[in-house]
Amino acid sequence: MKHRQVLQYINQHFKVKLILTLSIIIILCSLITGYISYRIYLNLFESEISKQYLTTSEQTMEQIGFKIQDMYRITDFIIFHPRVEQIVQGIRAEPPEGETKAYRRFILERELSEILLPLKNETPQIRALYIVDLEGNNYYFSHTNPSMQITFPDFYNKVKTGVNQTSAEIVWQRLNIPDSSDPSGKKSNLVATRLLKSTKQQAAYGTLVMIIDESFLTSPLDKLMAGRTTGAYIFDQYNKLLYSRAPQGRAGIIPAWENQERSFIERNENEDYLFVKSTYEARSFKLVSGISLADIEEKGRMVYQVAVISGLVSVLLMALCVSIFSGRMLKPLHGLVSAMHQLRRGNLEVEIPKTSNDEFAFLAESFNRMVENIQSLIKEVYVSKLSEQEAELKALQAQLNPHFLYNALNSIYWKIMLLYDDVETASLVTSLSDLLRYSLESVSTPSTLQEELTQIRNYMTIQEARHGEGLHVSIEAEEELLACGMQRLILQPLVENVFVHAFRDQPDNKRLWIRAFRQGADLLIEIEDNGSGIDEETFVRLTKEQSVYDHQRERESIGVRNVVRRIYLVYGDPYRLEIERLPQGTRMRLILPCEQMMSLEGGKVDEPHLIS
Repeated sequence: MKHRQVLQYINQHFKVKLILTLSIIIILCSLITGYISYRIYLNLFESEISKQYLTTSEQTMEQIGFKIQDMYRITDFIIFHPRVEQIVQGIRAEPPEGETKAYRRFILERELSEILLPLKNETPQIRALYIVDLEGNNYYFSHTNPSMQITFPDFYNKVKTGVNQTSAEIVWQRLNIPDSSDPSGKKSNLVATRLLKSTKQQAAYGTLVMIIDESFLTSPLDKLMAGRTTGAYIFDQYNKLLYSRAPQGRAGIIPAWENQERSFIERNENEDYLFVKSTYEARSFKLVSGISLADIEEKGRMVYQVAVISGLVSVLLMALCVSIFSGRMLKPLHGLVSAMHQLRRGNLEVEIPKTSNDEFAFLAESFNRMVENIQSLIKEVYVSKLSEQEAELKALQAQLNPHFLYNALNSIYWKIMLLYDDVETASLVTSLSDLLRYSLESVSTPSTLQEELTQIRNYMTIQEARHGEGLHVSIEAEEELLACGMQRLILQPLVENVFVHAFRDQPDNKRLWIRAFRQGADLLIEIEDNGSGIDEETFVRLTKEQSVYDHQRERESIGVRNVVRRIYLVYGDPYRLEIERLPQGTRMRLILPCEQMMSLEGGKVDEPHLIS
């Protein structure tokens, strides 16, 4: 009950509705403005942070790429050094006569150490370097950090799973290797494995295995790991995770990065993270890392909250201002409402005094003028009613005149037949009477092809009497088409157009062909003459779609444009009237839908025949 009373109070007081409406508008504007500001803030900072973070990631990836490229340079030196291949092959071969196998092995291993040890010493991250045979036996060369406890071929069997026997690419792995220097007894290291192939025969003769300290990759990542990072992840050329570094104190997040752009946002546990992907194109290594956007979103929410609070403050100030100033401002409106109540009770003498020059004064003046107009309209309504009755009587009289003419023609027909026995003249009167009766029906009344052709024959009877033997007319129609429905009086204007224009200057040999036939599901009616033809200007004017009313808007046209417009309005595309200019004369073709309306008695129009 209280709820209904509150609504009723609101509906009855304009000031309350004004305050509520303005409050809703201000709050909505504040919400929308705050949200837009929030999104703009986020987009700007996300864009800026994305650029900076991507730049840092690319710089880090470039440093890592240089280190990876150094490893390729070292392995290339070993693989393509001709003496390394000769020494390894010599260790495997039988010693020459007079030289022991142990002595020859000692000499060759010392020479191989002289070649390889400087490389290892130049790169302190290499903790161990081995050259093993294809079975994994450390047969050729080894140099191991003393703290590492590695045995062959067990260690080789662990790393060879990723080695492609046909590729000379370095295969990178991350393994926990027994190490006495680490309290846990094991230490994570990078293992780089590369197949040794003969430079001439390209036959594999051994495997190069390097154990590399993880600082090789971790040192460039220090700058990237600052802040609220999600971790850094390095993927090798086969998109396998080679190295990962999680943030201190929490687990890292590895995103679905393979089909993403260089920078993208991913949501994890109700928090948004910005990830960037950098690629070292020379070796197809990728670095993926991310940073939390929680701080940025928190500052953005503060912007949103400030906008909402400012909106609420604006609502309070607006309500106070409306309450103080609305009484004086809305006083003329209250006077207008009071006058309207009196008018509704029937007091037509009410008048609002003009107290200002603003919009309320205009309303008061308009109200007073409206009351005067109401009084005038009440006096004039009776005269208007009498005028409508008189117009209706005149319309009925005009409607009876054509029927009177039709009945008069019937009387003339019987008088001619009974008194003068003039069959030819009586036939003309009958044809004219039938034409008049047919035309009295509304154009919207359905008709058939048979009825249309019957009226065309009546029209031809009259024209034959006028033109005599110089007129030859042929009407042909397929029997099954006679029941096709069509618009009333759609053929008459076209046939009449032939006599008005085509035969106007032709004294004799006037020929007219009317043919109705089926083409697919359509009814085609052709009206062809051998008259004077049609010039280009008239052809364009007739085929151009125009209104069915003439410029004076007094009556409907009865010409070709009327037919074109009626077809368009009733049937629409693709039905139409086509006009074709012939070497002598004109052919008009109606394309209409063929829908059976009724079964006809007799079946056809006197067989396809010729009227002459």
